[in-house]
Amino acid sequence: MKNYRTRKELKKDVKRLFKKDLEKVLLLYMIPILFFVMLTFYERVSFNNLSVIYDYNYFMFNILKKSFFLLIIGLLYLVLQQSVYFRSLDWLRDPELDFSPIKSNFTYYRNPDWWRIIVISFIKGFFTYLWLLLLVIPGCIKVLSYSQTMYVYKDIQARGDGDKYTFTDYITKSRQLMDGNKWRYFVLQLSYIGWFLLGSITFGIAYIWVIPYISMTNANFYKDLVEQNPEIV
Repeated sequence: MKNYRTRKELKKDVKRLFKKDLEKVLLLYMIPILFFVMLTFYERVSFNNLSVIYDYNYFMFNILKKSFFLLIIGLLYLVLQQSVYFRSLDWLRDPELDFSPIKSNFTYYRNPDWWRIIVISFIKGFFTYLWLLLLVIPGCIKVLSYSQTMYVYKDIQARGDGDKYTFTDYITKSRQLMDGNKWRYFVLQLSYIGWFLLGSITFGIAYIWVIPYISMTNANFYKDLVEQNPEIV
């Protein structure tokens, strides 16, 4: 029988790292948070300004131009974000790990296989979209099933076995890991509602702490899954 850790235990590990080196945690997540804030602000301002343009051709040209720009920036953010998530997982596995939190943001920009992160994310999103087209509930279940895909990719690549797997294999392994664990993961996400409310009532200031806390707890959930199911990954 598998002995999965409770939500309280998963969160306790993360809080222990926060207590040990909060500055390192905040520096690790500082750039993704700033990136996300600026991207959100640009998106709102840009498309609000477009609403006052009455020339249809000019309007459509600007929408396409701004959408393309946001797509490129979004892809850059995706690689940045995953670099941080992967470093968080490494740190949880080795609390004494010595690393530069700022440089860790750009780990996968320096990796020749950075494009694989984008392709896997696109395939995962495409499959999820197809399921959501059928019915909402099956689509939501697939969101949970595919939630560990990028961490699976990270571990397989780290041990040098990436060439043995196709892009969809990582999704399949995520689904296998989440078999019987989707409800646990869903309840874990629900447990963050209070933290999101805290972020809202503090006008986003609390997110500086909340986002790393949630992201690292999710990484710890994956760490626990793999420890209990080593034969899958």
